[in-house]
Amino acid sequence: MKIMHIADLHIGRTINQFPLLEDQSLVLNQIIEEIDKEQIDVLVIAGDIYDRSIPSKEAMQIYEQFLLAVNIERKIPVLAVSGNHDGAERLGHAKSYFKQFQYYLSTAIEDSFEPVEIDDVHFYLVPYIEPAYARDYFEDESIRSHEDTYQAIISRIEERIDESRTNILVSHLFVSGGAVTESERELVIGTVENVNKSLFESFDYTMLGHLHTPDAICDDKVYYSGSIMRYSFSEIGQRKGYRIFDLSTRKVTFKPLSFKRDLEVGIGTYSDAIALKLGVNQDAYLKLELSEMEAVNEPMAKLKQMYPNLLELKPILAESDHSIETRDVTHLNTYDLIASFYEEMTDNTLDEKQIDVLTAILESGGESLEA
Repeated sequence: MKIMHIADLHIGRTINQFPLLEDQSLVLNQIIEEIDKEQIDVLVIAGDIYDRSIPSKEAMQIYEQFLLAVNIERKIPVLAVSGNHDGAERLGHAKSYFKQFQYYLSTAIEDSFEPVEIDDVHFYLVPYIEPAYARDYFEDESIRSHEDTYQAIISRIEERIDESRTNILVSHLFVSGGAVTESERELVIGTVENVNKSLFESFDYTMLGHLHTPDAICDDKVYYSGSIMRYSFSEIGQRKGYRIFDLSTRKVTFKPLSFKRDLEVGIGTYSDAIALKLGVNQDAYLKLELSEMEAVNEPMAKLKQMYPNLLELKPILAESDHSIETRDVTHLNTYDLIASFYEEMTDNTLDEKQIDVLTAILESGGESLEA
């Protein structure tokens, strides 16, 4: 059996309000071509199918077309779990109906315990679960963290696991020590979302989503596929693609995907950018960090004429030579202290009206105006 593992599709994602639907459609079509080329038997999607809990109509149409091509036209089983970006209830609508077409979708705790059996392989599909939901489901007030949550779920799976079969866990979570980028929306504040990879020892393989780099964890049984595209400028340099698990040879490989446009960062002066001397692809999705823009009106509009996919412009401010002057003001009365401070901050002296007001306030408070 050959299994393709993908995750973090984030269909409907934008970067600085720029929509990526066209790019995502092209990448998903490329994945379909790779499914044919690699002769894949099963497709696993480890969460974050959509980027929002309520996806747009256009995002849903793109995913539907992908499913039709893989699951209906090619009759390839698709096994998916909901991630923290997905709206689990909405995504899981009609999941019982989908099973007859071998589209297996896990969006709730109760979906985790009965494996999907394909040949001699048992797939346990564990969606992203909040600790509060698990605490209520298991009626266990000690469940406070994601570690507690997945420990409770996996312990129940282990009670019925058939060790004579190949057992594969599919889930969407943050394994301790994994590499994070700007794109992974935090599950919670702090580190209580971390799960130790020792939880997965009962499984032959664990296929995960949430962290966007396939190199987040180095292990011979626990794997992230990473996201199918770069979704922030912090992901530049990361590999993007899919994993193949060949169970006949017990070999796991990573295969890269290509993109019509990629993300790039250009750094230099505004003049360099206008002269096309930044060394970036003009057609790429760009973030430019430029100096010498202080006197330029509407630099973004001017630069977009040359870099049509410029998504972010960050000024590099000239360093100022700040000096600190220390003065002894202990000999000044309150009036002189206020007048000195005003002059220091405004480069102006108090006018007659200000002097009258200040004098009246100080005298009404019993303040002496003599040094």
